[in-house]
Amino acid sequence: MRTLTAPQRTTAVIAALQHPTPTRITARQTFIDRLALRLALALLLWSTRPGTDREEIDARRRERLARDAREAEWDRRRALLVPRR
Repeated sequence: MRTLTAPQRTTAVIAALQHPTPTRITARQTFIDRLALRLALALLLWSTRPGTDREEIDARRRERLARDAREAEWDRRRALLVPRR
């Protein structure tokens, strides 16, 4: 294609290629809309989380029981070391 003899664009084509001008003020999201979007995102993230398996649940229970036993032992020893009045 030769650029010297190429047809020039008309003003109608140039106007169609430009961004439209806003005729009114765009509406902002309301508080309810923002809250609904945040809730939807939270539910989506919550629903796609990986599930815990039985072994992990049992390991957490054993760790909790061991921690409770250690804390009870510390409380018992502290009670024995307190001077009597």
